[in-house]
Amino acid sequence: MIIERVKIRNYKTYLSLDLDLRVSDERSIVLIGGQNGGGKTTLFEAVCGALYGLKIRNREQFTELLNDGARGHEAPKIELELAFSGQILSATKEYVMRRTYILNDSGKPVESVMLNMDGTVFSYGSASSARDRAEGEQQVNKIIRANLPEELSKYFLFDAMQTSELMKKNVFAQIIQDNIENVMGFKKFVQLSANAERVQQQWAQRRLEAQQEAAAYDRLCEEKKDLQKQLEQNTTDQDGIYKYLADIQELYTAAKNGAEEARAQRVKLDTVTAQIKTIGERAERYGEELKAFVDEIEQNVFVSHLAYSMKDEIEQIVHLRESLKKEQDGSYTVETLRDIAHRLLEYMKSLALCVPNVDEQNMVEHLVAEQQSMQRNDPYSYLDDNDVESLDGLMKMGAFNNFPALDRMRQDIDDQLDDIENLNLQKAALEASLQQGSEELINDYESQKKRLDQLKDEARELEGKIRGIDNKIHKFDVQIQQEPDPRYDTLAKLKPLFAEISSALLKRKKSQIETEMKQQLNKLLLAYKDCIARVELSDTLEHFAIRLYHTHGNEISLTNLNAASKQIFIQVLLKVLRNLGDYNPPVMIDTVMGVLDEASRDALMEEYFPRLASQTILLCTTSEIRKDRDYVRLEPFVAKSYTLVRNVEEQQTTVEEGYFGVPLNTIND
Repeated sequence: MIIERVKIRNYKTYLSLDLDLRVSDERSIVLIGGQNGGGKTTLFEAVCGALYGLKIRNREQFTELLNDGARGHEAPKIELELAFSGQILSATKEYVMRRTYILNDSGKPVESVMLNMDGTVFSYGSASSARDRAEGEQQVNKIIRANLPEELSKYFLFDAMQTSELMKKNVFAQIIQDNIENVMGFKKFVQLSANAERVQQQWAQRRLEAQQEAAAYDRLCEEKKDLQKQLEQNTTDQDGIYKYLADIQELYTAAKNGAEEARAQRVKLDTVTAQIKTIGERAERYGEELKAFVDEIEQNVFVSHLAYSMKDEIEQIVHLRESLKKEQDGSYTVETLRDIAHRLLEYMKSLALCVPNVDEQNMVEHLVAEQQSMQRNDPYSYLDDNDVESLDGLMKMGAFNNFPALDRMRQDIDDQLDDIENLNLQKAALEASLQQGSEELINDYESQKKRLDQLKDEARELEGKIRGIDNKIHKFDVQIQQEPDPRYDTLAKLKPLFAEISSALLKRKKSQIETEMKQQLNKLLLAYKDCIARVELSDTLEHFAIRLYHTHGNEISLTNLNAASKQIFIQVLLKVLRNLGDYNPPVMIDTVMGVLDEASRDALMEEYFPRLASQTILLCTTSEIRKDRDYVRLEPFVAKSYTLVRNVEEQQTTVEEGYFGVPLNTIND
């Protein structure tokens, strides 16, 4: 199967997209770059959605999936179209698959599907009759399954980062078994074996003539069924606890060994919180001081500037008025002068120093005139005392222009506010890490471990009960088998037959899987590069296991591999199973580097991606496939290269040719 073209209309970040994904035998890689949030994962989801459909449940979900830039400009409709080629019975077919989603008059999402296979069109939709819809859906699903069944798609269209997250302790072995069973087609025979056993039990029940025996047999079958459900739930619960314990293993270890680190985090949290509070208080104080400055700007700036410009003249007026006042303070009043004149005349008359008829009033007026002639004139006489007092107060006004200080404060606060978002992120991260106290985390982890031990004990007990019931059922089966019944005999043979088929298929592929795994791991599993002597698979799928052995003879523990090595191991397994399986699917990988280290990245670039599949679509950022290093090595194998560009203002993602501005070089082809 080769994906040739993908078209998207009004889906999530894409308002309109038409992307050519065709490849050649020599250049099998399509490289699609984009920044985080640029639309890579959405493109990945659109390809899967076109093949298997979008599961849109209600109006709200439809609205969430509809491109925001299309609202109010286009009819609310989502279209996904995929053109691909595939082989059926050695014949190559060309397909165009289109799925359209709208809201009906009741506001419910409805789907319309069209598949064109070499000119033959199959279609159905929500508006089709039940019969037509069933027939069309059956035909379309049959064709899709022939190219890439949905249950297998997750092994070839996957997010490497999510795959890395699954590489946890106690889950790794189950993932390996799932890969083997599903991709190689073994699981269907395991399921057929279980189904054959159920049909056999049902037929056996019908053969029991005695009602009491039939009821007893039925009770045993039901009891076994209930116990198997409990065992399945127990296994599910164990897996959940395994995953949980693996997820918090590092936190638990840190909690046990790092109480001091937790205290340091709390101190850091207090420090960051205090910094945020201080910045807030400074910003608030700046606002208050700025308001006060504006309120008093007339007094502090305008009036003070006016006073400063008139300083010399005002000082002269005040000084002159004060001098005149002092001079006036040393003068005699008219009454005092009259008293002095009277006494002086009396004295002079007693000594006959003046004539008796001297006019006393004339003398007083003369003294007043003389005293006034000795005083200076006031050129500012038009100013009364209140005016002069106001001018003097203007000079003594305590005005201060604090604008320069405020501006410096503003600059400092602007710098601090630039850091406030980072401080808030730090605070949130620290609060999240301290949300559960160390003691609570430790208690929870250890209680879950105890619960896991309990589940294991319960699982052993359930398995024992199931074996006991099987023995009882077998007694009925022996009784039934004494009476010839070809149909029952056939059903009895089916369960071991399907088990034998799955084991036979495994044995047939076993040697090839082991050989190819060894070759690939010696190249790509750098922790044991050229040191893997052999790979061994179990002979049967029951309690399946895969083991690696070092050239020194010891077994290499898969569960002890680091996250990068586990991701490499799973990707190598997928490549080998793809090569040996019944399908030839494209491989589409989002977040291609997952948790890989530098050396593992280099190995993938040189040994993995160039020969991974007939078509490999890589969705990545420049931090994953770097332009100056990784891209140069990958370019000879790249058929198409694109860059997804997110336009936030127009709310859509567009596509540019080339990888982040580097055009694809195909001149030498």
